[in-house]
Order: sequence, then C-alpha cells, then structure tokens
Amino acid sequence: MSTEAISESEFLREFTREVQNKNAAVFAGAGLSMGSGYVDWKGLLKDVIVDLGLDPDREHDLVTLAQYHCNKAKGNRGRLAQVILDHFGTTRAPTKNHHILASLPIRTYWTTNYDKLLEKALEAAKKVPDAKHTVSQLSATRPDRDVIVYKMHGDVEHSTDAVISKDDYERYERKMEPFIAALRGDLVAKTFLFLGFSFTDPNIDYILSRVRVQYEDSQRPHYCIQKKVTRNSGESKVDFEYRELKQHYFIGDLKRFGILTVLVVDYDGITALLGKVAAIYKRTSIFISGAAENYGTWAEADAKAFLFKLGHEFTAGNRVVSGFGIGVGSAVLNGVLTQLDSLGKSVTDERAVLRPFPQLDGGKGSKLRWTEYRRALIEYAGIAIFVFGNYRDPAGTVALSDGMREEFDICVTAGVIPIPVGATGFMAEVLWKQVSANLGKFVPSADARFKKDFAKLGDVTLNATQLVQLLRKLVARLQNN
Repeated sequence: MSTEAISESEFLREFTREVQNKNAAVFAGAGLSMGSGYVDWKGLLKDVIVDLGLDPDREHDLVTLAQYHCNKAKGNRGRLAQVILDHFGTTRAPTKNHHILASLPIRTYWTTNYDKLLEKALEAAKKVPDAKHTVSQLSATRPDRDVIVYKMHGDVEHSTDAVISKDDYERYERKMEPFIAALRGDLVAKTFLFLGFSFTDPNIDYILSRVRVQYEDSQRPHYCIQKKVTRNSGESKVDFEYRELKQHYFIGDLKRFGILTVLVVDYDGITALLGKVAAIYKRTSIFISGAAENYGTWAEADAKAFLFKLGHEFTAGNRVVSGFGIGVGSAVLNGVLTQLDSLGKSVTDERAVLRPFPQLDGGKGSKLRWTEYRRALIEYAGIAIFVFGNYRDPAGTVALSDGMREEFDICVTAGVIPIPVGATGFMAEVLWKQVSANLGKFVPSADARFKKDFAKLGDVTLNATQLVQLLRKLVARLQNN
C-alpha cells in the first residue's frame, strides 16, 4: 500500500465530521455511474476512435480524439451528440453508492457525468434536486430545493451542448466562467469527496491549480477513494510494481491540491466505506421508543424527570427522533426544547424529529399505516433507546407494548443498534433481556467494558441521573467505534 495514502479510520473520522457539520460535498466522475451499466469516456468514444483508424486500447487523450472527429466532420457535432444519447439516454437505476450518498446531509454535488443517476437517487431519498448545466440556470432556484447538482459538462437531454471536444474545453473558461467561480468557491468552503474520478479532466485541473495557488498554505482538505493497484492475472511482477509505483506518486501529487486518498482493495470496498460513513452519521440520530400508561415501580415524577433528561442530554451533539409515545413523548419533548433553547438553536428536522402518531380508526389499515410511520421515523436513526413500553388494552388492563416490539424488530432489520433500558420495566425489560442474552448479535462492536455497562441498564436501584449518564457512555462508545 502506498505510504502516501491515509488510513480508513482517519478518513472515516475526518470526513464524517464534515458530513455531520453539513460541510461536505461530492464530486462524481464516470466511475460512479459505471456500476449502473453506463460506459466511461473510452467506452463512449470507442466507435468514434475506431472510425478514425485508431486503436481504443492504445489511446488515452480522449478529449483530443473527440476533437479529431470534429475536425474530420468539419465542425459537425451531430454524431457526438447522438453517441451521448445512445449511451446515456437509456434509463438505468442508481447504484447503492448513489443511494448511500443521497441519504447523507450533503447539499452540494458536482459531476462531469451526463446521466441523471444522482438526481434519481436524491428523488428516491425524498429530496428535491436543483440540477444546473447551463450558466443561465445558475441565477434561477428550483422551489423547495434540498440539493444543488452542478453538471459542469452538460446533461444527456441537451447532448448538443455537452462539453466533450478540445474546442469545448478551450472555450470553457470564457463560456462557463460562473461555473468555474462556483466550483472554486465550493472547493474553498466545503470538504469534497471525489468518487469515480481520474483527475485527468483539464477543467478540474485548471480550477484545482488556481485554488492551490491562492490558498497554498491554508488549503481545505479534500478526500478521494481509489482502488488499490493489484496484480492482474498473468502480469509480471515488474509490470505490477511499476503500476503500483505510479499510483504511489499520483497519490502524493494529489496532496498538492489538498486531496487525501484512501485506498480500497476492490470496488465493493468503496460501497463498504460509504456505508460506514452513513452508519457513523446515523448514529448521531437517537431514536427514543417509549409508551407508558403506567410507570411501574417508578414514581411518576421520577419517570418524567428521567425522560426529560433523556431528551435534554441527547439533544446536545445529536438529533433526537421520537414518535411522541403516550406518557413519554411530552417529557422527552420538554427536554429537547429546553436544551435547544440553552444552545440558542431552533427546532428543525436536523436537530429533532418529534412526530405524534396519526390518529386512526384502529382497523387493519391503521396498523399498516402505523408500521410505515414507524419505519419512516426509524429511517433517520442509527441508535435506538427503549424505555417502559406498556399500554392499556380495551379491558383496562396494562399490557406490554406490541408497538415497541415492532419498533425493536424494525430497528434490528434496519441495522439500528438497540439499547433497551431494562430498569424501566415492561417491554423495555423484555427487550433488554433479549439483547443481553446475545449482545454480540445486536451490538457487534461490544467489548467487555460495553457488556459490563450494558448489564447495568437492568439495575433497578439506579436513579434517573445515573441511568442517563450510563446511556451517554454507551452511546458515546458506539459513536466513536
């Protein structure tokens, strides 16, 4: 492995911090779209290169080759436009990488790709993308937009205007100067993750160079993920070591632009790494599941003090998510609001998601709708805390909450780490016993110290303050793991 590359742990720690602070941006190259079945630039121009009498396997300066085609066609770009439509006009589904990126709180995307995979993934994540591929679009804002997608080389639906030939690149600084200015600004103000990008694009090189010159001693760090060079079948050791050395120098050269590289063994490693970023980010969202018609051995005042502390303590540095369960939701909400007020923050979905369940008729349709409502809430979270868990059935008897059981099952299926507080009794106690019996299954990262503290969650002699402090320790370990 190149000594110029950074470790996975450093990348996860630093880039995830930028994601959490809403300072992250993405730059997507052709490699991000290839998993959907789209071609890279060489695949796009393969027939054009062959028609020039050249060998696609021996050619690498694809911008110049596109220009050769235009020269031969006396400036006619019709075939290039059709080639883009032929290869990118076919509807394809976004990859898992697209969907992971779309799930993160990233508001700025840049791409040299013509396809619409980013926009589709963002829409699937229920976000409104504002895609821009012309200068005139920069001054107009799509209503209710959540994300901006800058398509600096054009869009498949406007292939006649795509940037593809040497003429296009040479004119780019003059025709598309506002795009250059916008990207320069984002490179200064945001931390980029470059994916599927070769860094051979003349426009990007031009912009990165000018940012480097202007901010040479104070460049913002950026990151890229690359596949580690591996030895091909039948390849000589000398040839492999030559390619490995070139990658080493390439990674070192990217540091001139403040771009740090993390290497993965194969392309699936990129998906795994992005998945870890998403998992770490989601662990800053804490789902609190609870309902209580009866507080059991707890005095009502003590129970509400505990719930208040839960909302108050976990709002600092996290986002609290809750369905506003009966006997639980109001106390948690008061804790959240008090903490936000002390921090001088307003209530937004980025800080707290507190939504009461819809009042339905209780029939079969209602149960299905409640299930979907629970899934939607839990989708925000990476860690779930379960407290109390009871309701009064039609006969007036206090019963264990089947709704909490369902929320637990949804969490486990979704990969949300469950932390039931057994000391609160009822369904939470049942779930605590279940998790305790097989902690490694529910919390794979649990070490001996975590197991010891998790066991204390069933200690009924602990008071509200002690339980909340214990929960803070457990959550902090999960978030830092």
